[in-house]
Amino acid sequence: MDKTYLAHIICVICFMRLRKLLSFLAVILLAGCTNIKDPQFRRIDGFRLKNFGLQEAVIGFNVTYYNPNTFGVTVKEAGADVYLDTIYLGKFVQDSTVGVRKGSEFSIPLSGSVSFQKILNLDLQKLSQREVLLKANGSVKVGKAGIFITKPFNYQGNHRLEDISFRK
Repeated sequence: MDKTYLAHIICVICFMRLRKLLSFLAVILLAGCTNIKDPQFRRIDGFRLKNFGLQEAVIGFNVTYYNPNTFGVTVKEAGADVYLDTIYLGKFVQDSTVGVRKGSEFSIPLSGSVSFQKILNLDLQKLSQREVLLKANGSVKVGKAGIFITKPFNYQGNHRLEDISFRK
């Protein structure tokens, strides 16, 4: 028997065993992922004025969730288009990477620029006397051990502006 032929047969056998092992691991991984629960929205808080210019203001806030899963993840690159009632305020993006522990609350810091023209279009006097509809449509990149996936999200909820306090 030729040595090259023998080496080829050994490689084919090893590849077949490796393929079976990888298939088995993929099945176990997929079976383990079937019970993943989405985070539960808790609150929006920590509103702050981060920067104040002649044309716009940079506003930051935290979106707090609860992780009901039995494992932790890392959240990075979240971004959302934010609307107050039907007025588009702008794109808000995550400030920093967030580590999420299993079975705990976590906050994602977001910030974005809002032009003064949009602020002037909002009748803050009337808005402060009623609930406003806050909508956020975007995506978030979550993962563990260097493997990340992007998940879309859509939030919609009623809030009172008087409950929002800004800090500098």
